[in-house]
Amino acid sequence: LAYVKLHSLLQTTSAPRRDEACYLLGKLETPLRRSLDSRSETFSWLVPIIRTLMDQCYETLQLQQFLPSLPPTNGSPTFYEDFQLFCTTPEWRGFIEKHVQPTMAQFEMDTFARSHDLMSNFWNACYDAMMSSSQRREQEKAASRKLFQELVLEPAAKRCKAENARHANVLKQTNNQHSTVLKQWRSLCRLLTSPRSAWADRNPPEVRWKLSSAETYSRMRLKLVPNLNFDQHLEASALRDNLGADHLQNPAESLPLAMAKEAKVSELEDDQLAEEDLPVLDSQAEPKEQNQREKLVVSEDCELITTVAVVPGRLEVTTQHVYFYDGSSEKEETEGGIGYDFKRPLSHLREVHLRRYNLRRSALELFFIDQANYFLNFRKKVRNKVYSCILGLRPPNQTYFGSRSPQELLKASGLTQ
Repeated sequence: LAYVKLHSLLQTTSAPRRDEACYLLGKLETPLRRSLDSRSETFSWLVPIIRTLMDQCYETLQLQQFLPSLPPTNGSPTFYEDFQLFCTTPEWRGFIEKHVQPTMAQFEMDTFARSHDLMSNFWNACYDAMMSSSQRREQEKAASRKLFQELVLEPAAKRCKAENARHANVLKQTNNQHSTVLKQWRSLCRLLTSPRSAWADRNPPEVRWKLSSAETYSRMRLKLVPNLNFDQHLEASALRDNLGADHLQNPAESLPLAMAKEAKVSELEDDQLAEEDLPVLDSQAEPKEQNQREKLVVSEDCELITTVAVVPGRLEVTTQHVYFYDGSSEKEETEGGIGYDFKRPLSHLREVHLRRYNLRRSALELFFIDQANYFLNFRKKVRNKVYSCILGLRPPNQTYFGSRSPQELLKASGLTQ
């Protein structure tokens, strides 16, 4: 069936070009030779196709020059037998090998290149069409989103903002009205329960006073008026004294009294070393060798007090250095690095003074020869122990050794002479 269709195409179409005719002859040569070798009936199907092709391309293929012994193709009754014998001659073999096959190979290469170009152009066109369609879809989506935002989101946001403003205005007006009514009610109550009114209170509350806002031409306020909104600021006082918020619900009577006793300036017993600390100071007063190994003398938990933070940590005093290790969970970035750790030679220590922190006698302040100072807060019973241990090490640059109280320190400094 394929041979018949190819034969009909050759008869109905125009004469093919030289490269096309060589391509057809080259492709038909292989089955033609196989059919001759096997003496099959395929040869009878191929002969009409080759005859028609050679008849149409006689001049194009220059058959008269390359195949002078070719049997006549136009109307010869013995062409079938003559061509069968001619296909075995060297003339036909040479024509196929020298002229047909090179032209067929070049035609295949050109056809492949053209088909590749056509396919690449086709895929490029498909890709461009796809990208243009995707860009068009993206533009349509962006336009729809913009339209949705303009028609739905922005009006809804404006409406919500206006509604929130209206609600806040209503709440503000309601609060103002309530405060005005409450102020008028309190004024009426004070009027009716004043000492000269009909319903005078037999046990009137204590009257608190404050300066009036009225001023003279010299901007002086010379008048006292009742303070109707007096506040003792108990919460702020509790926070200042480190009592916490629970102190307002469960106040302790003895704690403020104990703090008041501790804050009395006249009682100076805790600002000096106790008698049991003196043997420690005397036992550590022996001179130390310069090349001895560093040994730990005292290690206590404490707090480093700065202007902006209270840093929990640990103080360690050795025979050669003073160490502080920052024990906070989240260390802050400082000028010296991360955290408030420090290591200072004991030989640079110039002065050690007893200090108070939150009115409690529980702090020490260390001064060094480079004008650096550290304020450390301990537990109350630990402070004197650390102080006596530092004095017992006899730092070479320390100014005062034998003084025990602030009075003796002031006297030993010579500032009063």
